[in-house]
Amino acid sequence: MKLYYDNNKLKIPQATCSCTHHQEINSDIYIGSGILKNLSSYISKRITGKKCLLITDNNLFTLYGKQILPLLSKKYDVKLAIPSISGHLQPNQYALGDILMELDSDCDFLIAFGSGTINDLTRYVAFNCNLPFVSVGTAPSMDGYLSVVAPMLKDDLKINKPAKYPEVCVFDIDIMRKAPDEMIFAGFGDVIGKYIAKADWILGSIINDERICPFCIDIIDEAISLCETNIIEIKNKTKKGVKSLLEALLLTGLAMLLNGDSRPAASNEHNMGHFIEMKKLIAKQPHPSHGEAVGVTTLYCLDLYHEFLNYDFTSFSISETITNQQSPLQREQAILKAYGPKIGPSIIKNNVDEPITLTEQERRISIFLKEYNTIKDKLLFLPTRNEVSKYYNELNGATTAKELSIDKALLKDALLYAKDYRSRYTVFKLVDELGILNKFVNHMVQYE
Repeated sequence: MKLYYDNNKLKIPQATCSCTHHQEINSDIYIGSGILKNLSSYISKRITGKKCLLITDNNLFTLYGKQILPLLSKKYDVKLAIPSISGHLQPNQYALGDILMELDSDCDFLIAFGSGTINDLTRYVAFNCNLPFVSVGTAPSMDGYLSVVAPMLKDDLKINKPAKYPEVCVFDIDIMRKAPDEMIFAGFGDVIGKYIAKADWILGSIINDERICPFCIDIIDEAISLCETNIIEIKNKTKKGVKSLLEALLLTGLAMLLNGDSRPAASNEHNMGHFIEMKKLIAKQPHPSHGEAVGVTTLYCLDLYHEFLNYDFTSFSISETITNQQSPLQREQAILKAYGPKIGPSIIKNNVDEPITLTEQERRISIFLKEYNTIKDKLLFLPTRNEVSKYYNELNGATTAKELSIDKALLKDALLYAKDYRSRYTVFKLVDELGILNKFVNHMVQYE
């Protein structure tokens, strides 16, 4: 799939499969070097009105405030919203409150000037206030620029709230090249995580007859390829490299938009990232960025996949496995212990389809055993930990949990319980239903 541009405006790929569920995508996306100067004209082509609220953070405003405000003020009445925080900005109720206090009733549209957290806060406000918004990206660090979901924090619980995608996106490559190296690695890690999302989606389609979109799968493949084939350019933050990484991130966002949810791009590697972040917040400890966490947890997910695909199931006993299944009460107690008394009850409440019945467990295991060779064939695309680690090494990124200050106990809990964060089907759930998750995880963390 080749991407095309018309005067720096990305032409959104049209679906080429027979799926009838695709969502319509209606966003103007501009990518190029030195195009920030065209921001007002890009906006006016799409959005009417003169009053806007510019949402950013202190660091970005210090770096670019003198550049972006004059560009906008010539055409628009601009009000500024900078959440007042001490430390790292979080997408929580306090930052939202600061933004809403600056939002006037006659505001015509919002502008997010930033990357992950700034865009999540803005899209959530835009959704709830029914306002259009513009995204001016500053780093190729995450795949959520086009998301219709905002991962928000409330009392350290990570919750996905409905949100809007931007009507206009502007990505000036000259600005994005200045992003810190760790943000480049975060974006790369976010894309590489799609290996797990793709594998789990395929697994769900075989075991649970889950609907799968071949066009979205093709988009994900192209995103991964853009990153891997341009690794040296990305490492050196050349215009080509940063643009390739950004395109990969936007493609995964487009796949989610087309499919109507995050299934094409997020699975247990994201669950683990969210779990680690929440546990770190509860402990009042700094946490890795979303993309860094996803990049590293992907390696452990690959480890589990390869353990699973090389396991000998010839003498596997369904009846013995079902007999040894956790009771609903045991499962509930384990989740409460793993997630804690503040977050655990919400995890249980939000996953009404869990735990599955014994009949459903037997059905899933029976299909798995019948289709095992087909599953192995369809998952041959999965790389090994070492293959992916070579890319991370090029970017000076972390390749172990320890490098992100994730200790052995937290890693083990993430491997065991992140699967319960949402009801989405994953290899971790299958392996748990097969009764061998604890065995696999103990082996994986043995030398951490």
